[in-house]
Amino acid sequence: MGKTFDQSLIDTATISMSMIDPEDMMGTSSEEFLSLRRIQQGCHSELCNRADFPCKKADKVIKTLTNKADYPLPNGTIQEIWVTGNTKKMSYDPNIRLLRQAKGNPTTWGVKDSKTMTFYPTPDKNYEITVTYNSTMNVADTNGKLSYTITVGSTLSNKFVNDDLQHLYFDALEYRVLYEYMRKVSNPRLEETLNLFNQKWQAFLNASRVVDSETYFAI
Repeated sequence: MGKTFDQSLIDTATISMSMIDPEDMMGTSSEEFLSLRRIQQGCHSELCNRADFPCKKADKVIKTLTNKADYPLPNGTIQEIWVTGNTKKMSYDPNIRLLRQAKGNPTTWGVKDSKTMTFYPTPDKNYEITVTYNSTMNVADTNGKLSYTITVGSTLSNKFVNDDLQHLYFDALEYRVLYEYMRKVSNPRLEETLNLFNQKWQAFLNASRVVDSETYFAI
């Protein structure tokens, strides 16, 4: 079993410059624990969406219906979308809702709302569309179920970060959490903490061989 997010909060408190009492992190219902947990959740969510991580890629096949343009978004970061038989991948248009109505072979996609993607032109018949994406649901609860939300006993899924690299991720996360905590209490070592976070984050990126690419978030 990998390191839990609970243990990561304790480790954050034990960083010499933190000024957080590690004993306050022992009780998962204490106000101190819950306050730092909220910071940890925000930092984890932000870091996970910074780049394309070596997580497990997945494909979602959508079989369109005639005259239906809207379909559920996958739970992840979309990499590319192809219509079977087309020679070019679909392009992304953030203003797809402003396009003039048309029907035909879909060539463009966009996001309608937080749960819905839309294709343009509206399919004029049945098409098979493959959506390739990286899962951003990477928190595993005590039963192994994946979620976005950190809970008591949850761990980082090894589908997102391999077991041998998780210590590097948590090292960076802990300094990021500490930095955000320090911003609230005006700690004089704020800049030093940010620099340490940046070093640890870069070490994780280097080990992960993260590749920057054009992605679209569907969360």
